[in-house]
Amino acid sequence: MSNATTVYRIAAVTAMPESQLRVEYVGGTVIEVDLSALIAKSRAMRHLANPAQFAAVRVGDYGWTVVWDDDAEMSSDRLMEMALEQQGRADAVEFRRWQERNHLSLSAAAEAIGLTRRTISQYRTGARPVPRTVTLACKGWEAERKQV
Repeated sequence: MSNATTVYRIAAVTAMPESQLRVEYVGGTVIEVDLSALIAKSRAMRHLANPAQFAAVRVGDYGWTVVWDDDAEMSSDRLMEMALEQQGRADAVEFRRWQERNHLSLSAAAEAIGLTRRTISQYRTGARPVPRTVTLACKGWEAERKQV
């Protein structure tokens, strides 16, 4: 795939039982994410506990969000992060947060820590585990930038 940003665009979304979504991204990545805790905690999302309302989910905003009929929405990136959290992939979640905290594109992140764009993308999506050495490199890169 030549444009790694398409990985985060949603091609299709399907409501599943018990407040779960099956999300297919443009690049072919498929995740399942459980929204039941979010629905239970959030007043803005609580109405989605109704299975009929939850089932009305659709792809919105050119694939950057999923939306429901009442204007509730979630970003494609947040859904990916929630799925990684639910899979116990703290390595990928922390890597994503490092990249976002520092406003780094795939190319800039790759250059910052000496890896390829493809590897950065695979760490972001959880396709590959993030090695401890990479996590330490990210922390070192941040520490250097704070000293400047």
